[in-house]
Amino acid sequence: MPYVAVEHLEGAFTLEQQQQLMREITNAFVKVGGEGIRPNVTVVIREIADGRWAIGGEALTMDEVRRVREERARSGS
Repeated sequence: MPYVAVEHLEGAFTLEQQQQLMREITNAFVKVGGEGIRPNVTVVIREIADGRWAIGGEALTMDEVRRVREERARSGS
C-alpha cells in the first residue's frame, strides 16, 4: 500500500496543481504496479508555513520561490 507524502511551502501550488500532482503520482504507481494498485495509493500534500522551511540553514520563503520562478521564466528553463 504505497503512501506518498509531498511537502511544499504554503502557496507554492494552487489547489488545482496539487490535485494534478496527486493524480500524476498515483498514475506513476499504476504505470509500474498495474491498475489493481490504484485503490491502494495514498497521496498526502502538506503545506509548510512560509519561512518555516530551511535549506542549508537559510529560510526559504515564497518571495524566494517567486524570484526563482521569474528567473527560470526569463531564461526559458
